[in-house]
Order: sequence, then structure tokens, then C-alpha cells
Amino acid sequence: MSTTTEGTKPSRKGPTRSEASKAAILEATRVEMAETGWRGFSVDSVAKRASASKQTIYRWWPSIGAMCVDAALALIPDSPDGGRDPQERITALIVPLEATARTGNGHAVLRVALLAAADDKDAGDLWRAWIGRDIRQPLRMLLAELAGKRVIRRDFDLDEVIELLLGPLWHRLMIMRAPVREGFCAEQAGNCLRVYATF
Repeated sequence: MSTTTEGTKPSRKGPTRSEASKAAILEATRVEMAETGWRGFSVDSVAKRASASKQTIYRWWPSIGAMCVDAALALIPDSPDGGRDPQERITALIVPLEATARTGNGHAVLRVALLAAADDKDAGDLWRAWIGRDIRQPLRMLLAELAGKRVIRRDFDLDEVIELLLGPLWHRLMIMRAPVREGFCAEQAGNCLRVYATF
């Protein structure tokens, strides 16, 4: 049995009330994203599902779009260890998006997040910040290393490489509304290496 001495507070275990409330709002947001899409999205429905007030939602997020992007980003797992093979290392940076799209309603959640990022400034800023931190910066360092080893050409354009890697995924999610098959990102990494290979 735990005891506390006078003048001290018992330690709190588990999430705080605000953390639990935020998690409930994000989960309700994902459900709403999957069920109604971006243009039919209702913050009232989210508040009702999460048993939260709209005031709380607007206090924590600068816009509804930013909340949608935040909800999607919370689903994306960390990048796995890519090992030493160049294709596997590039794949490791983008395969979390494939994993998200292939899990439950992840494809629908990502689709809404991309629409929100295109429509809403705060959502776009949040999405681009994640891309920059989790994909762009590590990819820049990896490509520089591969260029130094003459695996790829030195004249690569970073933005062009990102478009080559992620463009097919966005097309599949947004335009074709098709499932993302296992190994899709590995294929894009292989295509990228072939395009920029040294001859």
C-alpha cells in the first residue's frame, strides 16, 4: 500500500484529463474523416463523439484542418531501421505512409488530411512541417551520402525526388481512391534509384 508524507502529493499515473480528452477528440476526428470526408466534416459531430466542447477544440487547434492533419499524423508510425541497402533505406523513410494507408481507415484519413492541407493554411503548415522533419531532412542526408558513394548522380533535385517517391502514393489515394498494396513504397524507391543512377 502506497503512502505519502505530509506536504507531498501522490504521483499521478496514466494520462491527465486533458491528454485523455485530446486523444478522444483525435479519435473522433478520425472517425468523422473516414465517414464523411473533408467537405462533409462536422466539428459538432466530433465534439459529440468525444464528449468535448467546441470551445476546447478551438482552443487546442488553430483550425479544423489542422486538427484533421494532427489526427492523421498521430496514426503514422516511426520509420523502421532501413539497414544498409540503398533501396531499403529510402523505403524506410516513406513506408510509414504505406503502413498507415493499409491499416483500417488509414487511407481515408490520409485522403482527408491531404485535402485539408491543400485548403487550409494552418493544416498545410502542419503537414509540410512533418514532411520536412520526417522525410525531407533525413532524405537529403541519405541522398548526399549515396551521391558521395556514386550510387546516384550528384545533380539530384531534392524536391523532384520527393515528388517521384510520394507522387504515385498521393495519386493512388486522392485520384484513384484505390488501396495501397504491400511493397508499393519499395517499388517507388527502386524507381527513384534507377532514375538517378550513375552510368
